[in-house]
Amino acid sequence: MAIVILEHSPSTGALRLGAALRDYGHQLRVFSLHEGDQLPADLDDVDGVVTCGGPQSITDNEPWLDPEMDYLRAANDAALPIVGVCLGTQILAKALGGEVGSVQGGIELGWHEVSLTDVGREDTLYSGIAWESMQLHWHREQVTVVPPGARVLARSKRCAIQAWAVDLRTYGLQYHPEIYPETIETWAAQEPQALDEAGVTLQQLRDQTDKHYRAFARLSQRLFESIVLFLMPADRRIEGAVKDLHH
Repeated sequence: MAIVILEHSPSTGALRLGAALRDYGHQLRVFSLHEGDQLPADLDDVDGVVTCGGPQSITDNEPWLDPEMDYLRAANDAALPIVGVCLGTQILAKALGGEVGSVQGGIELGWHEVSLTDVGREDTLYSGIAWESMQLHWHREQVTVVPPGARVLARSKRCAIQAWAVDLRTYGLQYHPEIYPETIETWAAQEPQALDEAGVTLQQLRDQTDKHYRAFARLSQRLFESIVLFLMPADRRIEGAVKDLHH
């Protein structure tokens, strides 16, 4: 059994979330869709699915986009746990009947505050998470209408749906809890025009990262532990496979 990781670019994988899943005993099966990897033929031996970010637009004619939506829809119907991040949350939302559109005013990039909704404050995955926290954003599109039956868990000033969930197993995150500091450097080097669009310099972005990353890393690790414990619990039959929670 394994967690399926769906990647859309070399620099936007599961990163710290993937590391947490491995630390707590999960095997990861990574599919680099942008490099032509084919999606799994079925959901056999799948414990859960993580669909990652990427530089693409939901409106791009990517050959893997429709098959991925079919796969996510099937996983949701099978009650498998799913986490979508940034582009992944947009693909997941559209697959389940939601809508995606442009961020008003252009790209949301840099460190901005995310606030939990009243519903989000009561959600199991956000237990112990600050009601307001600084998170890293890098997106031009967003979920504008959540899928039927979904609940909105978090928002930011420019994005009304920063996190959402359907039932107890399917979660979408527009912001980027998975990043390392060097991830931001990589994205800035790959897409320098995005910083110009956002009106922020690379040095300002570095200063923001220096200021906020420590608290961000602590809270995102708490989120990852909740994902592992409550959403994607690892098989504990193998002694030593799961990280000691009291360490």
